[in-house]
Amino acid sequence: MKQNKVCPKCNNKKILKIKDVLHSTGGGNISRSRHLFTERSCAKVTYYICTNCGYVEEYLDQEELHKLM
Repeated sequence: MKQNKVCPKCNNKKILKIKDVLHSTGGGNISRSRHLFTERSCAKVTYYICTNCGYVEEYLDQEELHKLM
C-alpha cells in the first residue's frame, strides 16, 4: 500500500496516510502502545488505511528508523 497506493485486499485506490504525532506525555494521537521506544528516543508510526475495507499497514519512515539506531 505504501508504494503503489492500492489496497492489497480490495484494490481500492483511496488510501489514507496518517503520521502519528507524539505528545508531551510520550503517547501518540493514534495509540500509545504502537510506538517503538528506546531509552533516548521513540519512533512515530505512519499508517496507511484503506477507505473501502479498513485494511491497515503501518511503517516507520526512514527518518524514524534512524532515530532507533
